[in-house]
Amino acid sequence: MANLVLLVPNRRYREKFDPLWVFVSAALFFTICLALMPDSVREKQCSDCEGWYIPVAENLASGNGLVVGTNNRPALERPPGQVLLLSGLFKVTRGLIEKEIAIYAYNVALLSVAAVLLFTIGRFYWGTAGGLITAGLWVTCPFVLWFLNQPFSEVPFFVAVYAGVWFVIRAVNARGIAGWWLLVGVALGCATLIRPIGFALILPLLVFAWLSARQHSKKLRAMGMFCAVVGYIAVLSPWHIYLWDQTRAPHFLSAGSHAHRSIVEGMIFGIRSEEYKKGLELHFKVRKFMEEIYQIVFLQETDPELFERYGPNGTDDIRSTNRLLSIAGDHLFGDPELVARFLWLKISRSWYGTDSHNYENVTLPLQSCYLMLLVLGSLGAWKRTRFIGLVILVWLVSIYFWVFSVMFTPLLRYMIPAVGLQFLLAPGALSLIFGRNRLNDRDVGLLHSSKNKRESI
Repeated sequence: MANLVLLVPNRRYREKFDPLWVFVSAALFFTICLALMPDSVREKQCSDCEGWYIPVAENLASGNGLVVGTNNRPALERPPGQVLLLSGLFKVTRGLIEKEIAIYAYNVALLSVAAVLLFTIGRFYWGTAGGLITAGLWVTCPFVLWFLNQPFSEVPFFVAVYAGVWFVIRAVNARGIAGWWLLVGVALGCATLIRPIGFALILPLLVFAWLSARQHSKKLRAMGMFCAVVGYIAVLSPWHIYLWDQTRAPHFLSAGSHAHRSIVEGMIFGIRSEEYKKGLELHFKVRKFMEEIYQIVFLQETDPELFERYGPNGTDDIRSTNRLLSIAGDHLFGDPELVARFLWLKISRSWYGTDSHNYENVTLPLQSCYLMLLVLGSLGAWKRTRFIGLVILVWLVSIYFWVFSVMFTPLLRYMIPAVGLQFLLAPGALSLIFGRNRLNDRDVGLLHSSKNKRESI
């Protein structure tokens, strides 16, 4: 019997393969979900994918450059991260498999990598059991499965964000200065090139790092953060140079009207501004405000008086984002009740709202369960000193995405990166409900492995 025990790999050795098993299990589950997904769900459309990411990526893969359509207009309206990834995918798989299958495989692989990263972070704090809980919640989350069928830019964005979070945790606990911190900046720079909403994500992560790395002097923490900023700038700089070369004007992430359209949509999201949308039940003051903005932006040409004021070269040219915000402010801030109702609508719908306003009878109760898990997990983790930093990190990132969702269109879609991190607190909810001993105290994660020697099986 003793000889048999010696033949079984020890626990530390087996843990090296845990991320591989998580990846394989996640990829298998995602593949099965794709195969069983109803056609009505699997074939759902993605206007950004079909109108931008796929055609621009195909142009790039064919050697036509980073251009839109066949007129060779430079594709500058969005950062190129997703386009670069898709063009590489199309180039490698051309002639081997259908484009649709390649996109499925791309999504399955990246969402599985995101599961591995969440598992790794969860194991770092909670041990293997906690990591598996986190990864399991991510893989089975219906909101994550929604991204399987189209090349949504969120898919690689998840990987870049969670990689940045993992790197900052390692940077906080590492003895060295430059290495992990540079990786933090590189990961967040890649996230920003994929989705512009990540442009300031480095701020909450650096706040977490400053509060958590108390074992390092202020000078060392400042040097590490400087390295992170250097890595971030290094990734974005080539795109900035390219934008300048194409436009001869300074731009941060894009040279188009995409941000302007997003702000407009954030003001009129409650009315049926597109055929595919359902109208919402709105307070009459909120509805009137949204309809007035819609008329000013989209129907001005039908009214000579509106066109003279808000049209091109008018006194309040609506093409200017600053003028648009000023006009909306004039409509809003004269009525405190309207401001309160409008803001509450955006604040609340950020957690469950959909672009078409469909399926909200499903997203609302499901998100309520996840939010309850977040609150209970936060309380359970906060009671144990070593997890306070994790609670701070998750809430900082959640507030970050929440703020941007409120600023633009209040969509659950914008909150999913934070939802993945919120699953890291699920073991805290279990420890709060069932008691601390429910989690094996011998298996408390890599963060404390130096304090707890692990026994061989």
